Amino acid sequence: MAPALTLRLFGTPRIERFAGPAPAFGSQPLALLAVLACAGERGMPRDKVLALFWPEATPGRAAHRLSQLTHSIRRRLSPEDVVGGTSDLRLSPERVRCDLWDFEAARREGELERAATLYTGPLLDGFFVPDSPEVERWLDRRRTALAREHREILEALAVEAEGRGEAQRAALWWRQLAEHDPLSSRVTMRLMTALAASGDRARALERAQAYEKQFREELEADPNPAVLALARHLKTTGPRAAAIGVLPIEPLDEGEEASRFAQGVTEELTSLAAGIPGLRVAARTSLVALHRELKDLREAGARLGLNAVLEGSLRRSGRRVRLTMRLVDVGDGCQRWGGRFEREVDDEFAGQEALAREVVEAMRAELRDVTSIPTRPDAAM
Repeated sequence: MAPALTLRLFGTPRIERFAGPAPAFGSQPLALLAVLACAGERGMPRDKVLALFWPEATPGRAAHRLSQLTHSIRRRLSPEDVVGGTSDLRLSPERVRCDLWDFEAARREGELERAATLYTGPLLDGFFVPDSPEVERWLDRRRTALAREHREILEALAVEAEGRGEAQRAALWWRQLAEHDPLSSRVTMRLMTALAASGDRARALERAQAYEKQFREELEADPNPAVLALARHLKTTGPRAAAIGVLPIEPLDEGEEASRFAQGVTEELTSLAAGIPGLRVAARTSLVALHRELKDLREAGARLGLNAVLEGSLRRSGRRVRLTMRLVDVGDGCQRWGGRFEREVDDEFAGQEALAREVVEAMRAELRDVTSIPTRPDAAM
């Protein structure tokens, strides 16, 4: 059976009841539920709860107040025991579900995106308990710790996305982190870099301007010059077009006819790829020479500042031609795209052009996103 109550502690706190809306709750009952929720499965020793909520009261008087408080919670929320335990007090997971528990479980299990989604705001945002400074201080420490965990999760997600070459995804996580820490020069620069890598330099420059303005207004100080230097660099260098290389297609059949046909398809592919806006195509002679010298496709591509290299093979039997193509990521050597193309060829030139167009159309979406393939760090600039 699903828990009858849901306790929302991130952002503005509230209680949701499965059977209908929960009644209005005072600050002290909600504070007790929040403290016990933060204590988790182990709960909190009864003596600590008494000292936290009623530090000035006698033990007997404090115990009486706690009894009244738990009775009020049970009467308002559920006929069953929501708060249980004798020496240790805890919330009953059979009766209550809590977003904080879901967040901590997702973090433990490595489900970082789910954890980031569950954190909808600071713990008990805008909530305070009148005349209970000890409770306030206790909750504030927990609030600070959870905010730090959330920032660590966002940064881990951003770094993972960068490692996969997903600049737009990285920018999403860096942007969320910047919302929590807008005056951090490190976070601002990582966000600007991710935005620029995803092709959105305008937003990267806007972020730099917002950082500078907020820094001057709130701290009345000069911002980190590294942020301003990065902004100047983005303004002056302009976006760097993605680049690929096209290696000569390898004929798998002997004979001049197969070799000539493969060479013609290579030339058509190079010409069509060069016509795609925002895409640079390396000179084939330079790529071939480096490839022969280094014997390493990744190294040759990196030397020329390429994101990826297109390679393939061709087999011909009479009029039937089969072309197999692969787009290889220069960064890690993995195949990013592949396809096989076959057709009957009557006219050699028309067949070469038709096959090349079919290849380019099939991988057009991949070529549009080729900027998400990072060049090697040692790539020529």
